[in-house]
Amino acid sequence: MKNMKKINKLMIVAVSALLLAACTQTTDQKSEPVAATENSEVMKTDYLILTSNVQQIKAIAHAVSLMQQDEKYHFNSMEVVVCGQTVTELTKPEVMEPILEAVADANLKLKACGFSVNGQKVDRTQLPPEIEVVENGIAYALAKQLAGYEVLGL
Repeated sequence: MKNMKKINKLMIVAVSALLLAACTQTTDQKSEPVAATENSEVMKTDYLILTSNVQQIKAIAHAVSLMQQDEKYHFNSMEVVVCGQTVTELTKPEVMEPILEAVADANLKLKACGFSVNGQKVDRTQLPPEIEVVENGIAYALAKQLAGYEVLGL
C-alpha cells in the first residue's frame, strides 16, 4: 500500500511535468491576440487534454493555475475530455466533488466522451451539470487540433 502511494505521487508529478513541458512548445494556432510590444502581438493558446484517468484532472487543474500565472504559456483556455472506462467515475459524488472544485478554481471546461459514456452504459442524467458530453472524445480532440488547439493525450 505504501509503495502504491509513492507510485501514485510519482505519476502525478510526472504527468504535471509532462504537461508543463508540452505546453512550452508553441506553434501557429487559433488564439486571441494580446499586445506584447508596440510592433508585435502574442497569440493566446487554447489547450485540450484527453485523459482516461479522472484522478489526473486535479493535477491538470494545478498545472493550469501555474500556466495562468506565467506569461510564457500564453494561456487562454483548457478543456479536459474524459474517455474510456473511467467515465463511470463521473457519476460518483464522492469522487467528483473535489475534482469539480479544482475544475471550478482553475476555470477548466470538463467534457465526457459520448462514445465511452454509451459503451459503459453511464446514465447521462447522473453526470454533474458541469460536464458536457461530446459525441466522440477522439474526434472532438482532432477537430480542436485542426482549429488550432494544442492537444495532449494522457
